Amino acid sequence: MARPGSGGLLLRRLLSQLSRSAQWGATLRVSQAPAASYGTSVTSAKVEVNGVRLHYQQTGSGSHAVLLLPGMLGSGQTDFGPQLKSMNKQQFTLVAWDPRGYGKSIPPLRDFPEDFFERDAKDAVDLMQALKFKKFSLLGWSDGGITALIAAAKNPTLIHKMVVWGTNPSVSEEDVKLYNAIRDVSKWSERARQPMEEMYGHDYFSKTCAAWVDGISQFAQKPNGCI
Repeated sequence: MARPGSGGLLLRRLLSQLSRSAQWGATLRVSQAPAASYGTSVTSAKVEVNGVRLHYQQTGSGSHAVLLLPGMLGSGQTDFGPQLKSMNKQQFTLVAWDPRGYGKSIPPLRDFPEDFFERDAKDAVDLMQALKFKKFSLLGWSDGGITALIAAAKNPTLIHKMVVWGTNPSVSEEDVKLYNAIRDVSKWSERARQPMEEMYGHDYFSKTCAAWVDGISQFAQKPNGCI
C-alpha cells in the first residue's frame, strides 16, 4: 500500500486507489465460470497452483512475458484493464492474475496470515511456471508491488525486469491509524463502495477490507515495521 509522507495524503490516495480499482471492475463478477474469452484477444482461465484454482487472463504473443499484480482487493481486470487492452501484444505476452481470495480466484476466501505476501509471491511465481514461462517481468501495483519485490528477491534468476508503484517496504503506527480509517466500508463514498459491492457482495467486501486492515497492520509490530 502506498505510503506518502503526509498522513492525509495517504488516506486520500488510498481511497482514490480503491475508487479507481472499483470503477474499472464495475462489470466484473465473482463466478466459477469455465475458461472464456474477453473480446477477441484476451483469454480467461483457471489453473491449479499450490492447492488453489487461480484465475488469470492472458493476451499477446510476444517473447517478453509480463505478470501483472493487482493491489488490495483488486483483480487483474480491475487494476490492469487498460494494459490488457492496449499494451503491445506483438512485443509482450501479458498475464494478469487474481490472487487467492480476490476477483475470480474464490474459493478460497481471502485471509491474511503473517506470511500472506510471501504466499502471494509463491503463488504468482508458481502460476507463471505452471503456464510454462521460463523467465518473465513483473508489473506490481500497491500490494501487488510488495508481492513483486518479494517474488523477485526470492527468485532472481526467473525475473527479467520489474516495475512497482504505490508500494511500501514498511508499516508505521501512523500508517495503522490511517488504515483503520477505511475499515468501516459503510463510511466510504458511494462512488468507491458500490462497484466493490457489485463485484464481491457487501458482506465479503466488508469482511475482507477489515481483515486486510488487520493483516497489513501486523507489520507495524515487527522491527522497523518491516514487511
